[in-house]
Amino acid sequence: MADPTPVRQKIRFRDRPHRSLDERITARFPAIARYTAARVARMPPSSRLRQRLLARSVSRGFAAIKRGDLEFVLTAFYDPDVEWHGTVGGLDEGSLRRGHQEVMRGFDDYFAVWERLDLRPEEIIDTGDQLIVFVHEVARGRESGIVVETDTATISTFREGIVVRVRSFMDRSQALKAAGLWE
Repeated sequence: MADPTPVRQKIRFRDRPHRSLDERITARFPAIARYTAARVARMPPSSRLRQRLLARSVSRGFAAIKRGDLEFVLTAFYDPDVEWHGTVGGLDEGSLRRGHQEVMRGFDDYFAVWERLDLRPEEIIDTGDQLIVFVHEVARGRESGIVVETDTATISTFREGIVVRVRSFMDRSQALKAAGLWE
């Protein structure tokens, strides 16, 4: 059940070249992570514990993606039948990937286009059943060498603490509108 007041918070992100101890435990015992995620999901967005755990999970998830540990992220935080929608306004707009394997193939396609890709979460907005993440992206084209820098947003929809749907937007205001929020 969503809290009527969404909670915004800035994210402190740092690269982590290796899994932390809690990430190694999560990888070894994913049921514990899912149990904990379901308990955290029952807390209201105003809960300071929920806020800290979500911020930490987002930061760690992006660090794992950066180091190429996508399978860990999907297994730990995403439903096996997750729906991953193409970015509205992006090259993959209109596409839909279902399940971990299709999502991993989509990321492989994405990374094949970019020689360097830096995704940095800047802020999250917790509505209770959705989490909006504002991301700053810097990418360098593999063939062209052109550097592209943009600010995007992603909406993750939760069921029992696990992500069941992901929608991304090139325009942050469109993401807020899609989530039922306005700046």
